Amino acid sequence: MSSTFAAQIKVLTDTASKCNETWPWCTGTLMYPADDLNLYFENGDNIQYQDDLDETYRKAGKMDTSRFAININPQRSGLATTVKSQLLGWGEERNILLEPYKLNVYGEGSFFKAHKDTPRSERMFGSLVVVLPTPHQGGGLLLRHDGKETLFDSGKELYGKPPGTVAFVAFYSDVEHEVQKVVSGHRVTITYNLYFVEKLPTLPEPRKLLLDTEYLTEALKQQLARDDFLPKGGLLGFGLKHQYPLPSKDVKATDLEAILDYLKGADEAVLRACTSLDLKPSFKIVYVTRGQWDRGNRYVMCDGTLDCQGEVEDVVSELEKRRGGEVIWNDKGTYDHQKKEWKTFVSWITPMKSTTFLSEGYLAYGNQASFAHLYGDVSLIVYVGAPGQRQDPSSIEPFEFKTDFKTLFIAGPEPTMKPKHWF
Repeated sequence: MSSTFAAQIKVLTDTASKCNETWPWCTGTLMYPADDLNLYFENGDNIQYQDDLDETYRKAGKMDTSRFAININPQRSGLATTVKSQLLGWGEERNILLEPYKLNVYGEGSFFKAHKDTPRSERMFGSLVVVLPTPHQGGGLLLRHDGKETLFDSGKELYGKPPGTVAFVAFYSDVEHEVQKVVSGHRVTITYNLYFVEKLPTLPEPRKLLLDTEYLTEALKQQLARDDFLPKGGLLGFGLKHQYPLPSKDVKATDLEAILDYLKGADEAVLRACTSLDLKPSFKIVYVTRGQWDRGNRYVMCDGTLDCQGEVEDVVSELEKRRGGEVIWNDKGTYDHQKKEWKTFVSWITPMKSTTFLSEGYLAYGNQASFAHLYGDVSLIVYVGAPGQRQDPSSIEPFEFKTDFKTLFIAGPEPTMKPKHWF
């Protein structure tokens, strides 16, 4: 193990770990003219206000946007700008669109168990909930993400505020959230879906937050300038902090690269830092395959899903053949001289995490064919060329286990999280 290389990687790891962006949510209150908060909705036989049927999971009423009207526009009122600057921070150059989605009414005893929102397109990155000034107790919104947690109690936020005050909370789509039980009154909310849209000609806005990107860019730049940092070139790995939608099957390299346009938070900070230095980032699926014949579990980096219709005798060989698979780790820390699979090494700056996670079934070959599962996580992999050619991935020299492993090995028995999907 090279203590120098370990120290260099630690500089990047420490810097990347501080790129926790702002929190993955933002909250506050905003005043409107009281008359603008008058709510108009259909009544009579055609009313489309309904209760959710499964009251063990959610007890609340909801109404589609085509059935109600209210004279507030977050896009014009400045709420969109507030959400953009507080939630995205460094990414405020991108335009966002707030699309009304639902009116929800939570009466006494109503609740919504913990869940995550389902993105309605690849451009959707979050939700905004506007709470109207109807008196209520309870009904707090509990938010959780990556070990962080907060409670947004709209009843307390609105209590004693002037007429026309609304409370709001915006959060990324992969934030788990639940509505606690309403004790009294009615919690009335309008939910907006948040989308990235094409940039329009606008005057640049002043930056409110210090860019995490700048810190990571500078730390990475300093390490790349050193000849003893990845002296043969190599790969850097960044685990994703946020979840992104992918097709349910047959994921190809083009599907993975499409994620680049929709990155959020710290993931976007990593991408910006790398591209500003003209490095070549790429999304890869890293599968963890069960070891056979005491060869150890292997991590295989691929350009897409296996998607194989026939029997599979050796899943690693099949991934190599069909999806450009490369073994990047063997959790026994040994080299299989017969298979000679381990030809690539990834130095992980932030650990691989099961945020954008894939599960795939295939027919395993044997005396009695059986159905097996393959589990993988999507990570951002950055190709770094040799000194003097950092931007040229073709200058990366092949990984040689015998000579390179002790120099690059700094992460203990495995470079990623344990494959927690196994039972």
